Amino acid sequence: MKRRTFLKSLAAAGLYTGNPFAIPNGWSAPIEPYRGTFFVTISADGGWDVTSFCDPKADSSINHWADSQNIQTIAGSPITYAPFAHNSRFFQEHHEKMLIINGIDNQTNAHEAGVRHTWSGQIGHGFPTFSALAAATLGSHLPLAYISNGGYKETAGITKYTLMQDPSSLNKLVFPNKFIDYDPAGTWDPPKQYHRTEALDLIQQAKMNRLSRLQGDAQLSPKQLRSINDLSLARIGSDQLAPLAETMPAELVDNTDADGQWNPLMRQAQIALASYQAGLTVSADLSLWGFDTHSNHDDEHATAIQMLQRGIDYLWSEAEARGIADKMVVLISSDFGRTPTYNDGDGKDHWPINSSMIMAKGKGWTNRVAGITNSNHEALTINTQSLLADDNGIILNPKHIQQAMRRLAGIENHSLCQAFDLDAENVNFFS
Repeated sequence: MKRRTFLKSLAAAGLYTGNPFAIPNGWSAPIEPYRGTFFVTISADGGWDVTSFCDPKADSSINHWADSQNIQTIAGSPITYAPFAHNSRFFQEHHEKMLIINGIDNQTNAHEAGVRHTWSGQIGHGFPTFSALAAATLGSHLPLAYISNGGYKETAGITKYTLMQDPSSLNKLVFPNKFIDYDPAGTWDPPKQYHRTEALDLIQQAKMNRLSRLQGDAQLSPKQLRSINDLSLARIGSDQLAPLAETMPAELVDNTDADGQWNPLMRQAQIALASYQAGLTVSADLSLWGFDTHSNHDDEHATAIQMLQRGIDYLWSEAEARGIADKMVVLISSDFGRTPTYNDGDGKDHWPINSSMIMAKGKGWTNRVAGITNSNHEALTINTQSLLADDNGIILNPKHIQQAMRRLAGIENHSLCQAFDLDAENVNFFS
């Protein structure tokens, strides 16, 4: 059977929609590469201390650094930051890409509820994350539309995620015909193929012919036909990874960051960017833990924030190197905040008031701060349009951030978003 005939059979089975770009040496249906905005979320797992980050409080009972240092400012910017961790370098370098949203009331200090609330906009179960909605509405045809590296990844059945907790395993999917032969002398031979290209083409042609015959068998039951179609889709998805061979680095970045810390964010970012550049991915969740500092808060939290900053640095520098930085929007947040006091173990416990940071390059709505907290790190009401303090305004909740991301992506009126209505006021974050 010719490839064109096979694609017609896929179309008849509802498995192929056309308008392709070529997949080399493959028999599966081509796909239209995604070239829209790349949405990245970064979860600071455990509950971060924003009073030592983007919502600084210069009170020595809240932060020890306030004994000797003050809140830091940036010339020509409303953004302020705490003299903590790598904040000075980080904010000075990236402030023009930042929209900081403070005073978000997560309405809980329980991890599971806080995580659900931050990333879905609902404190209860059942709502998908923004990442899932973006993948389902903008890239339903893509094999890796939604990449997850852990954290909260609820899809509510509207899409599937690809779990990428071991990014190195993706190489096996991208290059399934290659192996590395071990030399007992102690060296590794260059990569080799299990099958010659000509032989692999014949094998794939035989698979194609067999699937086509089975799909045309009138004696098969509906269950058998569904299984055959599932197999077809699985093989299509596998071969659609071929464009990653063009964008996947020969070697993954070292997991050790510039501070000598083992930092998983860098490889997570590298794989996600490669997959987006290949046209296969709409959204990716990155995840870093270490923020639940109930004891020895200052030292442990400084390390966690520095790792987060190094990971964000790498994400943007790698995006710049790939020429896609202007296509990226990054949402950074956490379960909730930490108490505006230290406990007996010199740690900080859970506190419902949170912050989020949305980063993008070259946008008119960045280099700004929205949302307000008082000196005790309690959320204040704001006007939804002016974003100024307003006794008749609203307290920000995670649903307002999730609604804003839907609006930014241009999907807020999509039927899937309407099916998971957040009942959130539109806040003028992007004026």
